[in-house]
Amino acid sequence: MVTALKTTTESNEEFPHSNLTLSRYDPLQDVLGPGEALQQQGVKLLGRQSGGKDTFAEVSFELSEKLAGVYGMLRGLSDLYRSPVAYIKSNHAAKSFTLYFKAEAKHEVKSFLELIFNSLDREQHFRNVLNQLLSIQQRQEKENELIYKQLM
Repeated sequence: MVTALKTTTESNEEFPHSNLTLSRYDPLQDVLGPGEALQQQGVKLLGRQSGGKDTFAEVSFELSEKLAGVYGMLRGLSDLYRSPVAYIKSNHAAKSFTLYFKAEAKHEVKSFLELIFNSLDREQHFRNVLNQLLSIQQRQEKENELIYKQLM
């Protein structure tokens, strides 16, 4: 926990007047729980189950329509990226996923989810740019065909 002391002085009066305020900032309060962090990524939560001291808690989710195109990639990433405090398992039959995590490791779980979803965002961006490039290339090929036909 970080404690900050903030002082201000106002010189409107003859004597300086100080306003002292003491604020406490707890960095752990800003960290979202894994369920909330997943919701922030735009997935649909299906269920939660809390874990004990030595067991993993669970959050089941499925991808939103926006992320449905990267379902296969998330399945691959879930097998590739495993953390000692968090991992994701896929249920291919239901097209859903379950995040297993240790509740006391909020920062590590948040970092793990950021790594996964940042990779998915980069993949979506790459696919969008590639589709634009292919569209431009197809349009140029059609234009070249038309020009070639006019020459003949």
